Amino acid sequence: FNALLNRPADSEIIVPDSFGQIPFLFDTASAMTRIIDQNPMLEMISEEGLAYKAKAEMDRKMSYPMLGIGLQYILINKSKPVASPMVAESGDMSSDGTGNAMNSMNGKDMIMPMLSVSIPIYRNKYKAQQRESSFCQQESQEKYVNTLHTLEAELYKTTHLLDDASRKIVLYKKQSELAQATYHLIVQEFISGKNDLTDVIQVQRQLLDYRLKTEEAIADYNVMAASIQKLISFKDVEQQ
Repeated sequence: FNALLNRPADSEIIVPDSFGQIPFLFDTASAMTRIIDQNPMLEMISEEGLAYKAKAEMDRKMSYPMLGIGLQYILINKSKPVASPMVAESGDMSSDGTGNAMNSMNGKDMIMPMLSVSIPIYRNKYKAQQRESSFCQQESQEKYVNTLHTLEAELYKTTHLLDDASRKIVLYKKQSELAQATYHLIVQEFISGKNDLTDVIQVQRQLLDYRLKTEEAIADYNVMAASIQKLISFKDVEQQ
């Protein structure tokens, strides 16, 4: 039991002397609405379908030509000027206009506009990926519907067991009251000598049996109520 509660094995288990019937105020329609809105399994499948849809859109855009525009910034360190052979022979560096132009740009950084165009060659690859994502999205939708129907069937089954346990609680409580009244009468008759001890024990055993069945019906009711709360992911305010 402690393992199910994720507690140490030697933890103390406190069992109450008695337990009451859990108040359950949801009808089938409102419970089903809550299942659709907040069941984690359905939410997970919905998000999975949205992921496949986004992937299909991404694959569709990847099949288009891609245009890139940008700037390239180049850092140029300043270097010593180098004279051309013609200038070296004449000995006059000022006579070379090209050398002067290069020397004037020496050490200046460069900004170069960039334009790139990428054309996808394997378009069939992206089309196949789009079809795959579409099939996965369809699978996710069908999985959602199937899971929803499974949860709905489980809800109706659990609700039926809940109603059955509720009827048993009412029945056994009435029988317990009748058995209690019978027990008082049989005790009075035993005191007056009209009945023997065997009759008293038999009625008392029947009374205890009805009380035990009442507690078992309450336990079954609480289990079914907790099962429905698990389906709709419902928490009490105290638990929150």
